[in-house]
Amino acid sequence: MVSGKCRAGSPAGPASTSGRLESRPYVLLFLLLAFPLFANELSVDRSTARVDETIIITVSLENGFAALDNVKLPTQNLVIIDPPAVSSEFSWINGTVIRRKVFRFMARAAAPGAALAGPVVVMGEGGQRDVLAPVAIQIVPDRAAGTNDPGAILRELLATGRDPFFVVVSLDKQQAYVGEPVIATWTLYNAANVQDYRITKVPKLPDFWTEELDVRNEVPTHELVDDRVLQKLVVRRIALFPLRAGKLPIAGMDMLAAVMHRIDTGPFGMFEGSLTEVRYSSAMAAVDVVPLPAGPAVDVVGDVSMACGRPKQKSGGPVVVDVAMLGRGNLRGAPAPHWTGRIDGDVQVQEGTVVLDKNADDARMRRTWKYVIFPARSGKLAIPPLVATAFLPGSGERRELRCEGSTLDVSTVAPPPHALPPGSGTPPPFSRRVLGTAAAAALAVALLAMFVIPRLIRQQRVRRTTRDIIEGRSPAQIRELLIELLQVRELDPTKLLVETSERGEAWRAVRSILDAVERDRVQAADAEDEIELRVREFVQSLG
Repeated sequence: MVSGKCRAGSPAGPASTSGRLESRPYVLLFLLLAFPLFANELSVDRSTARVDETIIITVSLENGFAALDNVKLPTQNLVIIDPPAVSSEFSWINGTVIRRKVFRFMARAAAPGAALAGPVVVMGEGGQRDVLAPVAIQIVPDRAAGTNDPGAILRELLATGRDPFFVVVSLDKQQAYVGEPVIATWTLYNAANVQDYRITKVPKLPDFWTEELDVRNEVPTHELVDDRVLQKLVVRRIALFPLRAGKLPIAGMDMLAAVMHRIDTGPFGMFEGSLTEVRYSSAMAAVDVVPLPAGPAVDVVGDVSMACGRPKQKSGGPVVVDVAMLGRGNLRGAPAPHWTGRIDGDVQVQEGTVVLDKNADDARMRRTWKYVIFPARSGKLAIPPLVATAFLPGSGERRELRCEGSTLDVSTVAPPPHALPPGSGTPPPFSRRVLGTAAAAALAVALLAMFVIPRLIRQQRVRRTTRDIIEGRSPAQIRELLIELLQVRELDPTKLLVETSERGEAWRAVRSILDAVERDRVQAADAEDEIELRVREFVQSLG
């Protein structure tokens, strides 16, 4: 027995040692599975990206940090597109609970150059704190987005393996006078299998007053570009009226499309595939705007005409003269024509309608006024000519628009006691609410001046007014409420269109986005944040 043990134990020594050496890797593997060495991490899917490419930024959190509901991701030269997609993992390995949460952000570059994601500071359970190191990304310019030449864009897209889907902007003229209409047209070119597309961002164009033209009835056509047939469709057309001289830029417009990539080319290939989001930003354009030649002041720039109705008096009432101005020009900003002489009586000018032919390829408008005359005495009333001065861009000359005077037998009529100008009088309910809000804010400033910073109070009032204006309302309703707000402030919306000030730029910007949404060129759901931003900037500019 002893010898058996000796025989058994004699080879046991080296055999046991060899077994321990051979099993050591499995022991280490077991330990790694049982107690994984997790670490928080910040990563990106690429270190170099074009301006038009989408960058995926991933923040992975482990165990005690996985309880966080949100992560603040600071960036430089990057714009986060949407809220992050969040996924959580939970596992039980050999009695150990493993938790992991992943936040995936989608971002786009703001401009070529260096970009940075992070650093990210996260706080975990039990006071744990971790700082995830920032990740650098190099943003290279997209040569396709630097030109409006369809052939050059197509060649660059195909050379870089991208879908033939892009937008170009064209101008009907490269040089214009201040106030002269310039028509900008954005055209979509496509040779991909596009399932859906929409405009995601429109330029603010603060140096122009804009009028949106209707392109909903545009029919797709085809064009041969570099021996390749592309479908082309006009997606937006606006009339631009320059407000100042200089090289005025027209920023690019962003488009988003869902493109179907086929998986198989077999008989059932048309039913199989994957949808991929494709984004494209059109190149910028510019208009060289020159000032009007020296001379008398002008009322309107463009090829316009004026027509006047015959003066008439009914049943001893006031004398009424209907006036209309029509043509290619910004008639919204045109003042009412004026008399060349004095009228023996009291005169009031009532604003009529402004109608834009949105189905035309240019900015043709019609604007009306009604002149109401209360004669001072009965008998012959001499009505002098009505005149306005127009500048003709084609010839570079000024022309007088004129309606000849006339004489009319009238009877006296008393004018209404100090008829109030348009927009004054008893404010509508919303205006009273705005005044009440302003009064409450003023009272709060007086009572809490020692405890609340005045700037914060003003910001809160701006946010509240903005919310009251946009909440649950259509673009047309928002525009009406903004006009009411201007009337309460005794500001003329027409004069504000051409005012070269911060509030003038804000007014033109908010009108531009509202018109774009109202005409279905921008999806309302995609423009909610942009509308809120521009309304808030406008309310803030009013002081």
